[in-house]
Amino acid sequence: MKNEMTISRAAFVAGAGAAACALAGCSGGLGGAGGAKTASTADAACVDDNANVTVYAAINLGGADLVRLLKHQNYEWQGENVGYGAVDDAGFFAFTFSKVSDDVDELANSAIPLSESEYEELEPGGGDENVAILLSVGGYTKGERALTGAIGDAAMVQEKCTIDDTSYWLVKALDGHRYVIMADDTEDDGDSAHDIYIYNEAFIRTGYLSGGDQIDIDELWSRLANAS
Repeated sequence: MKNEMTISRAAFVAGAGAAACALAGCSGGLGGAGGAKTASTADAACVDDNANVTVYAAINLGGADLVRLLKHQNYEWQGENVGYGAVDDAGFFAFTFSKVSDDVDELANSAIPLSESEYEELEPGGGDENVAILLSVGGYTKGERALTGAIGDAAMVQEKCTIDDTSYWLVKALDGHRYVIMADDTEDDGDSAHDIYIYNEAFIRTGYLSGGDQIDIDELWSRLANAS
């Protein structure tokens, strides 16, 4: 299991923007911050019906609570290049960039996986730091079903679009921060995990998902919507 997970996460760091490559050649105000409610590990939305930690948990729980939840769900620390892993290839991995650049290759080369202690220090969803998260969820036969089942709380979803069999959703956390999440709509027998990529606003502004264009989340979503 560990080798499969390592490959998946190495590919994420090297090419997290691969499924969004079309954006570089693609030719809205979508709601701002708001809401004061905070999340708890006791929230039903934190875990899906297949015992996966959800998108809701990933973007609403602070690091210490998130790690506590991961361990409660039997995710174990597998090392910096893997993050936390569980049965059925379920997992949680995060990385950041050490710089901001209009050169996508330079950005990729500056990618740094988070250490175990940094997971515990994370603000919800990475807060204002440029953090990308790979949430791998088991028990689903299609990527779109994985998104639907592992979102945790459908009320967070603001917009949806599909480009070349990849589903993109715009979601808003309880603290008002917004995220673009995506999953390839691959189909299998449900024995393999499906990857859900979670990008916060600061990560989007690095330009990694838009060919080096350092755009904000509204512009990114506009390009996605126009390309769908």
